[in-house]
Amino acid sequence: METILALFPSLNQVSLIRRNLHRAGIYLEMTRAPQCLAATGCSFALRCTAADLAIILQVGRSAGIADPALFRETMRGGKRVYEEIAS
Repeated sequence: METILALFPSLNQVSLIRRNLHRAGIYLEMTRAPQCLAATGCSFALRCTAADLAIILQVGRSAGIADPALFRETMRGGKRVYEEIAS
């Protein structure tokens, strides 16, 4: 299963989206962005599957939140590796 990190610049944005997803019965992991991806040091992410991505984008847009930066998460040599993908 493909794992995607949807990075948002603030905790408030992630919390709002996550709360709206919970109301719809969708539960996703919220995490601090890996240091190698966090531009400002205060980015937060939702870890999801490709199937969940469309609903995250829809919920964010309906709340007036810009699309997040998206990264595919894979394991290579026992380490997590991130590849940016288009939204």
